Amino acid sequence: MHQADWLSSLFLAAGLSVDSCLVALAYGVGAGSARLRGALTIAAVFGTIQGALLGLGWVVGAPIAAAFSSYDHWIAFLVLAAIGVRTLRDGEAEGEAESKGVPPLGKLALAGVATSIDALAAGFGMSLGESHFERPVLLTTAMTALGCALCFASGQAIGARFERVAHWIAGLILIALGVSMLVEHLGAGS
Repeated sequence: MHQADWLSSLFLAAGLSVDSCLVALAYGVGAGSARLRGALTIAAVFGTIQGALLGLGWVVGAPIAAAFSSYDHWIAFLVLAAIGVRTLRDGEAEGEAESKGVPPLGKLALAGVATSIDALAAGFGMSLGESHFERPVLLTTAMTALGCALCFASGQAIGARFERVAHWIAGLILIALGVSMLVEHLGAGS
């Protein structure tokens, strides 16, 4: 593979991991003392889902991408908005100084899928022009996992010092991310 192929794989991985990293940051704000376990759990779940959907998009291609394209933006918006509102509520809850810990695996998986739907479409796009998908999938999985672990830990550091403000910032970022995805997809359809 040429150096340009490595660079394009790295840029793809970085672009696909951003949404997951923002959600990991928001989860880190309210996670309390579950630092290492939380960072590893979120990294494993989000990294695996991001890589799996990228690979799935490459393998099954057009039928799956077409099936999700009409409503993927609504799923992502609803999930991210719900997580954002919950984060805002958690920041406003009185007398709740105790740790909320890491969300259950089901909730993490749902957030992971919502932030990784674009990987499915990217995988389909890759299948049209590339004969190998292993390197982009591995780089995307690794970069998403590493980025999510670092963002989760950063969110905890921010949340420990400025919990209420950090909840508001994280909640608003998540809601804005969901709205941005919705607007981008609805604008592309017109």
